[in-house]
Amino acid sequence: MPNSPQTIHETLLSGRRLRRPLDRHVVAFVTAAALLVVYGLVIVFSVTRDSSSYSFSRQVFGVVVGAVVMVFVARYDYRRLANYIVPLLVIDVLLLLSPRLPLIGVSVNGARSWVRLGGFRFQPGELAKIVTVVLMAAVVLRYRGNLNSGREYLKVVGICAIPFVCIMAQPDLGSGLVILVIAATILFVGGANRKWLLVTIAVITALIALMLFLDPILDRAAGSDVFIKDYQMNRLLVFVNTDLDPSGAGYNLRQAKIAVGSGGVLGKGLGNGTQSSLGFLPEAPTDFVFCVVAEELGFVGSVALLALYVVLFMSALRMTGGALDLFGTLIVSGIVGMWTFQVLENIGMDIGLMPITGIPLPFISYGSSFMLANFLAIGLILSVWLHRDRRARRAKVDVRER
Repeated sequence: MPNSPQTIHETLLSGRRLRRPLDRHVVAFVTAAALLVVYGLVIVFSVTRDSSSYSFSRQVFGVVVGAVVMVFVARYDYRRLANYIVPLLVIDVLLLLSPRLPLIGVSVNGARSWVRLGGFRFQPGELAKIVTVVLMAAVVLRYRGNLNSGREYLKVVGICAIPFVCIMAQPDLGSGLVILVIAATILFVGGANRKWLLVTIAVITALIALMLFLDPILDRAAGSDVFIKDYQMNRLLVFVNTDLDPSGAGYNLRQAKIAVGSGGVLGKGLGNGTQSSLGFLPEAPTDFVFCVVAEELGFVGSVALLALYVVLFMSALRMTGGALDLFGTLIVSGIVGMWTFQVLENIGMDIGLMPITGIPLPFISYGSSFMLANFLAIGLILSVWLHRDRRARRAKVDVRER
């Protein structure tokens, strides 16, 4: 009998063998997340203490609110969200398009990605990334790990494209890339046909190449930027040739490399970074915060930060081994994929290995909206683990009653 007491008991024994290491993974995950938050607060305090443009108290506010939200999200049964594909899509689109609304939409650095409500200003796109993870996981879940039909695959890709198109309307290329990575990760883990995934990547690559080729022609014909903004094109050109325009488009990358290299082994000490404190490094608390870490804490501090990320990501993935359904695995995989890309892109652009984009460093970069989104992600991962454990305990009670 498939549901006999003996079968359930064997399942529980298997769960007991898994539970012990999983408990260690949960402890490692929570510890790494807490240390990253503290690490980020220390760095933000160091780089913003003499700044009039950034507020350390606002960052602390984001951490406090995020921690409270995290607790509520962790206690919520994540499996209920699998049935709300349409509401999740509506919420995602509203969040991404809200900066385009008059009166509340705010443009910062050429991108209309902010919303101002009263005295508060936040980026709804950061919260939309987490909604996108749940949305994509719920859509792919419908195919139960077997997405082989070309027609069905195109439907899923079409839904994935909606948040991407909305975020590019701001335009926010960095966040758009994050959404693509989230979709690709969930499709891969969700069992999408590898052939279709490779075809999709090839098509996207070809479209990007075509867009780069046609952009100058269309810009001259239209008299304005059509696909790619001038500053975005300049960043790509500087990435190809790092010596191009060192006092203009290449200035940020040049100063970032100086900051990273000047830190040495142990760094100059907190608050003693000359590149950031003297204003040579633009957007030091946000896009180039890793440069501050490298300059002030040196190679040792940078390696310690990377080690915390490795522990966080690996322990989160290990926790998916205890998820009793595909939905939980897809959610955690999507979040880890998002975090991993953000870390690689942010650090890579600071040392010249990746093009410069506006992608912040998880838990470290300044921004209360970004911090709240990271805490939401932690809450979802904990919800996957907590509700897995509760189902195991309920099964144990059933065995005892039998």
